[in-house]
Amino acid sequence: MKRILLLLALLLPIGSFAYNGEMLTLEMRGSKIYPGTERQVKIYVPKQYDGSTPAALIVGTDSQEKVLAECIDTLVAEGSMPVAIAVVVRPGRIHNAAGEVVRYNRSNEYDRMDGRFARFLETEVLPQVEKMHCSDGRAIKFSEDPSMRAITGSSSGGICAFNAAWQRADMFARVYAMCGTFVPFRGGDQYSALVRKGEPRALRIFLQDNDEDTWNPLFGSWFEYNTLMLSALQFAGYDVRHQWDKGGHSGKNGRLIMNDVMRWLWKDWEQGVKVGTSGNKSLNDIIIPGEGWCCIAENIADGAMLHPYSDEQVVLCRGRLKEKISANGERSKLKEHIKLSDPYKAVYPGGEHTAVRVEGSNWVWNYVNTPEGKLAHGQEFYYLYTDAGQITFDAKGYLYVATSVGVQICDQNGRVRVVLALPGGAVSSIAFAGNNLFAISEGKLYVRRLLRSGTHQGKPKSEGQG
Repeated sequence: MKRILLLLALLLPIGSFAYNGEMLTLEMRGSKIYPGTERQVKIYVPKQYDGSTPAALIVGTDSQEKVLAECIDTLVAEGSMPVAIAVVVRPGRIHNAAGEVVRYNRSNEYDRMDGRFARFLETEVLPQVEKMHCSDGRAIKFSEDPSMRAITGSSSGGICAFNAAWQRADMFARVYAMCGTFVPFRGGDQYSALVRKGEPRALRIFLQDNDEDTWNPLFGSWFEYNTLMLSALQFAGYDVRHQWDKGGHSGKNGRLIMNDVMRWLWKDWEQGVKVGTSGNKSLNDIIIPGEGWCCIAENIADGAMLHPYSDEQVVLCRGRLKEKISANGERSKLKEHIKLSDPYKAVYPGGEHTAVRVEGSNWVWNYVNTPEGKLAHGQEFYYLYTDAGQITFDAKGYLYVATSVGVQICDQNGRVRVVLALPGGAVSSIAFAGNNLFAISEGKLYVRRLLRSGTHQGKPKSEGQG
C-alpha cells in the first residue's frame, strides 16, 4: 500500500492537487461585450454536486482554478460552505492571423468601474457554462440567489471582483479582493469616496493586502488605497474584514488564507447577507429604511424619457407615444396636450437658479435667473463622478442626476453627497411624482418612495456655504 501511495506521489507534479471533482474547460470566442477576444474559462465541479440542485457559485479571475478547487473540496467536505461550482474567467486577448497577441484586454476588463464585466458574466459566460455537462452527464446549474454567489480575484482581479458585486449586488453577495488595484488606473481611486456616498449593498467583503504593496509608484501605493477602502466600507456599514500581511505586490499571502476567508464569507449562508446601516447622514435623510427600488415595468424602449406630470404620476415618452404611469405601475395613454419639461434643464425651487446639463461633461452648469427671464452668471457648478444625464431638483434644492453609476445627488453647493444604486446599474432617466422617484435602468422602469419630494413649494432654506 505504501508503495502505491509513493508511486502516486511521484506521478503527481510538485504542487499539484488531486481533485475530488472534475475540471472542465470552455474556450470562449465571439464576445459582443469584448469584441474579438478569446479566452479560457475553467470550471471546477465537485463530486458532491448532484446535477439537479442548483449549486452555489464562486467566480474567480485570472488562473485561480487550483486554489478554488482545493478550497471547495475542503470546505464542502467539512460543511463550512454549500456545494459550489467555481468558474474562473481568464482575461481576453486578441490575436492576429498569425496567432500573435495584438491586444491584451486584462486591464480594460478587470479595472473598469462600470457594470460591463458583471454583464459579461451574466449574459455570456454563465449561460455558456450552464449549457455544459460533466463527463458523467450532470448538467451545470447555478443558484440565482446572490447570497449563494461569491467572486474573488487578486490585483486587477481584486478590484474586478469588488466592482462586479458592488455594481450588481443582485448577482453577488460575497467578495474576496486580494491586493486590489483601487488606484488611479481607470478610476479605482474614486471607489473609497463612492462607497462612502453610495447606498450600502447586501455584501460581505474581505480585503487582503501586503504592507509594501506598491507595484508601480506612478499609480501610488496599493496598500494605502486598500486601507482607504477598508475605512470607507466600515463607515458605510458593510460586513467587512481584512488582513494586512508583510510583503509586496503578490497574491501568495492571499491564497494562503483562502480557506479561512471563504469560511468567514460563507458562515451562516442559509441566512443570507444583510444590508448594513451607513454613517452617511445625507443618505439617511433621503432614503426610507427597508424600502428600495421596485420594478414596475420591463422592456422599456431605448431612448425612452421620463417627465414630471403630477404628484401621483409621471409621463413616459418615446417618440409620439406618451403614457402616464403611477407608482403602482398603472399606465394610461396621455390624451391631453402638455408641454413636456426639458430633461436636461431643471429650475431650482423658488425659481432663482437653473441647472443645465452639458452632454459628455462631468459638470452641470448653474445659472442665475434674471427678472427679465434670462440666464446669467453661468458656471460649472455641480461636479459628478461620471458624465451627466437627465437632471431634476427635490424640494430642498438637491440636484438629482441620472448617471452610469446610479442617481448622483448633489447638495445646494454642488457636491455629490449621495449615490442611489439601481439593480441595473446605469440610469438613463429620472423624474419625481411627489415623494416617488421614478428611474429607467437597463430597459426597466423602477420607482422608489423617498423622504424627499419633487414638489416645489417655495424657496428652500439655504444651507450656506459650508
